[in-house]
Amino acid sequence: MSASLTASQTRALEVTERVGSVISLVGCTWIFSTFLGSCRFRKPINRLIFYAALGNAFCNIATLISQDGIRAAEKSPNSPLCQFQAFLIQMFLPADAMWNLSMAINVYLTVFRRYNPAQLRKLEPIYLLINYGITFVPALAYIFISTSDRHRVYGPAITWCSITSAWGFLRIALCYGPAWVSILLIFVIYVWAGIEIFEKRRQLRAFKRPVSEVTIIANPFTSYVTTEVEITSEANPNTTRLSPQPYNLEEDVPGYGFSAYVVKVERGQQRPESPLVLSIHSRQQNISMDVNTAAWGYLKCAMLFFVSLLITWVPSSANRVHSLIYPNEVIFSYNYAGGLVLPLMGFWNAVIYTTTSWEAVKSLFAGIRSRMAQREYNGSPDGCVLVKNMGIEMGRPASLSSHERDNNLTDVARVSFTDSMKRLAG
Repeated sequence: MSASLTASQTRALEVTERVGSVISLVGCTWIFSTFLGSCRFRKPINRLIFYAALGNAFCNIATLISQDGIRAAEKSPNSPLCQFQAFLIQMFLPADAMWNLSMAINVYLTVFRRYNPAQLRKLEPIYLLINYGITFVPALAYIFISTSDRHRVYGPAITWCSITSAWGFLRIALCYGPAWVSILLIFVIYVWAGIEIFEKRRQLRAFKRPVSEVTIIANPFTSYVTTEVEITSEANPNTTRLSPQPYNLEEDVPGYGFSAYVVKVERGQQRPESPLVLSIHSRQQNISMDVNTAAWGYLKCAMLFFVSLLITWVPSSANRVHSLIYPNEVIFSYNYAGGLVLPLMGFWNAVIYTTTSWEAVKSLFAGIRSRMAQREYNGSPDGCVLVKNMGIEMGRPASLSSHERDNNLTDVARVSFTDSMKRLAG
């Protein structure tokens, strides 16, 4: 038991840490199972969340150990359990903020550098090396560092085994410091990209005024689509035409759902509306709706990312700064807040992963409902058919002739095939 906390406080902290850890591990399991089981979830942003979730899972192993590491260290200062717990905390806790920075860098490259999924995927080994390599080196080195006055670097630290208060400056310099540098850079990138996206939205809404070129950027969190709309105004000829132009890309990576295209709109003098002009206006309205959706979708995702980072890091950082300034003063509320929010990193990543993959999530559960309806039909003892799929309901009595039952099965097969085609097309 932690000497600075009462038995009831220690118990409350321990339960909170373990409950949060279990919730996060459930979230990590959701990420692993859907990412590995369906290519619909393998968008570039989700690939980075998948890598971050690996670190979250290891970090949650440490937070699940909770006060057991401290109890082991009180019995033996060189306890392997305490050292192992502290190593996992030091390596994977700051790595989560660095993975969030990697996601922000991908957003920057998509919005400003027009990177496609194939190019983004080439950066993943670099992200892995930096985000886990940089944290691995000090985390491993701390196991072997010990001095006569400060003793070992790793030891009891109220919430769990981590860097002790005697080495508190290392916690700020090599854990919380890098995390907050990453958070500030993330904030700058998201604001910068948001300004760019909303500026393109403003330009498109001013479509009637001649402009040289408008680049429309889809929500980089949920899709990687770039549309360039070039608008020119000519006195002659008196024509208005919409001509799609191919956009040469590297071969699409399966599962990314990446597309890009260029649309050139040339406008001459006004003339009576024609079906072609109406078609252009309709296309313009569709693009405007897409841009509005992308802009607000980006805003919601960016806010979710940033809010989750603040919730995770503000309470624990306040606690560590306080412990650095007042090493002999322990405030239970600060430690409890840190023990509450830090184990939930995997949960927040699962929420963000689900938000950016919402269409894939809906498709997944639609498929599950379809298979359950098919099994319900196959296992029906009285021959009654009940299919509920894509809003279609069919019921047939049990007293059908064999010919009618064959037709009934054909209808069911047709519904299932049509539903499958709709999901593929969607």
